[in-house]
Amino acid sequence: MKTALLYPGIAMDGFACGVRRKTAYMQHGLCHISSALKKEGHEVSLIDLRQLFGWEELPGLVRKINPDIVGITMMSVDFDVAVKSAEIIKNTNSNIKVIVGGIHPTIMESELIGNPHIDYIFKGEAEITLPKVLNDIIEENIESKVITGDKPDLDKIPFVDRFLFKTLESPWAPCLRMPFITSVAGRGCIYNCNFCQPAERKLFGARVRRVSPERFMEELEFTKRNIGLESLMIHDDCLVEDVKWVERFLKLYDRKDFRKPFVCQARPDIIVKNPGLFKDMKRCGLAMLLIGFESGSQRILNFLRKGITVDENYKSAEICKKLGIRIFANFMLGVPTETKEETSQTLEMIKKIQPYTPSPTFYTPFPGSDLFEYCEKNNLSLIKGHTEYKRNPTAPKIKGIDYEFLNKALEETTRMSRGLRFKRKIDKMKVRRFNRRLTKKHPLPTI
Repeated sequence: MKTALLYPGIAMDGFACGVRRKTAYMQHGLCHISSALKKEGHEVSLIDLRQLFGWEELPGLVRKINPDIVGITMMSVDFDVAVKSAEIIKNTNSNIKVIVGGIHPTIMESELIGNPHIDYIFKGEAEITLPKVLNDIIEENIESKVITGDKPDLDKIPFVDRFLFKTLESPWAPCLRMPFITSVAGRGCIYNCNFCQPAERKLFGARVRRVSPERFMEELEFTKRNIGLESLMIHDDCLVEDVKWVERFLKLYDRKDFRKPFVCQARPDIIVKNPGLFKDMKRCGLAMLLIGFESGSQRILNFLRKGITVDENYKSAEICKKLGIRIFANFMLGVPTETKEETSQTLEMIKKIQPYTPSPTFYTPFPGSDLFEYCEKNNLSLIKGHTEYKRNPTAPKIKGIDYEFLNKALEETTRMSRGLRFKRKIDKMKVRRFNRRLTKKHPLPTI
């Protein structure tokens, strides 16, 4: 069976972004599906819209690949692009079966069920179920337009297909070296933040499933041999909530003499409760933590069901700085009911923490979350189209928020000190020297 997997990333990055290395990253969901299909003998191609220069190129590429099936992944922000892609594919060859899957079809199938250019909607995870139903899809032996996938045992599915995307991933932080890879050890999140849940539970289930540390290290070894590995980002929502998993991973990571810089996400309360764990992580190569501080107001943290305190925000930052761990600080402005005073508390917190990288977002009401329902119920949303689901602090998202005030305050807060800019500049210089030496001795592979 000839299958093409389509990544509609232009909603975020635009066409022809492959020439900008900073946007070269792979979509793990598609890469896992690719591995599962290839294991069963299916031929898999990729259509990465980011590599095209415009919509006019898509019909020719579809004719060249001539697939039996096209699978399109879709986040909420990708809706318009994914739907237009399906229409172009059907107009190019009406015999091609078009399937859409991912988080948005899983939680908002009603927006897609009546679309004449989409043959099937795939909900949940696809590695087990999709290879089984491909023949039935072609022969039109499936009565329902909606297919729900079975949840796989993550230790038993093939390694992610890192060769599906034809470009090497590029590090986004000055302290990370090439070759850089991203990886996912688990699926799901045990926490109940209302800006996210229950959407993620609908996709992955109520409990977190994680690959064993041994299997995870097998994949890193495989990647190191075949592509190279000098720095790593683990994408899990909160890897460190499973302390025993991390401790076992560190023993294996250290024993195999990796000691490569790596990055992962963490919560302030976990850092405060387990400073020794993060000391061990730093010793084994932890270069940076992405920490969800979210707000400097306790009322807002409670409103978001974050389950942390402002005091833990400050203490976790202190621990990281003592250990020499860089901080990538995620924080959110413009939360429903937030006052200017509470916004100022958040901005003051970021000023005091002085993270290596501040990462502000304007609260955006994402479909499938409880806070989205709150905004709908109270007629707060200003979102008029799917492309406005971008989290970047670029446009008003909800009513009742003074965005002019937010932008002015944000501009002042994110004007980092000269010392921090200097540290990032030094990191860039060190990594560039390292990459030049590495490339001279061992040219980076062409994927």
